[in-house]
Amino acid sequence: MKKILLIIGFVCFQSFSAQSIMDFDLKNVELQGMKPATIDKEMKNIGITKIPFMTDNPDIISKMEGPKTGATIKNFYIFAYNNSRKDDGGVVIYEFKTKNDLDTFLAKRFEQSNSRILVKGQFCINIWSDYSLHVKGKETSEDHLNKLEKYYVNLGAKRVKLQEMQPVDATDQ
Repeated sequence: MKKILLIIGFVCFQSFSAQSIMDFDLKNVELQGMKPATIDKEMKNIGITKIPFMTDNPDIISKMEGPKTGATIKNFYIFAYNNSRKDDGGVVIYEFKTKNDLDTFLAKRFEQSNSRILVKGQFCINIWSDYSLHVKGKETSEDHLNKLEKYYVNLGAKRVKLQEMQPVDATDQ
């Protein structure tokens, strides 16, 4: 009986201490040269009141993603960073209502050098960094992306390769 109670206690402890995709503490992740973003007037107008920010409010989600995409999102999470030079970065996580909604969202996205997309279940994790400091021995935007990607991969997310943007043909204009 003691062994069974011990096992149950251990499992309960593990479930309470386990991190999830929605854990915005970003334990042990620091983006050198960046701090959690300050709330500006534009963010307040949208309804973002603090960083990190989480909502299931369809009005706020629609302001962030547009009404059509907003209607497919169950929960929206953001943890943004910035600095005095207006560089920014962070993570936006969308929890979609269905797998089909997630797939439709991903089909409309393109690869970008300053961001990466990861997926776990019905969660789409968009990490980005526009950090412009390029000083030898200091972190770069790529370093920030690598740190954030590693954090979410360790939580079970997988990087998704998106479609490449096609060059614009000036003769078609």
